[in-house]
Amino acid sequence: MGLAEHTLELLKLHAQFADFQRQLDSVQARLSSLDQHHATITGDIADIRADLTGIRSDVGRIKRRLDLVEV
Repeated sequence: MGLAEHTLELLKLHAQFADFQRQLDSVQARLSSLDQHHATITGDIADIRADLTGIRSDVGRIKRRLDLVEV
């Protein structure tokens, strides 16, 4: 391969690197967005679990008051 061919290959590799860099930036932005969604969902699940615990406790008290469950 001569100098012209090597130069052409180098230019191609440089262009490919730029494309990969843009793709990497895009993927990293999407991953960051997913991380934010995951954190929000995790918080929502914790809130739901706390609410369910409270509801279960309320139902238990109601059942005991109605004598539906042995104490």
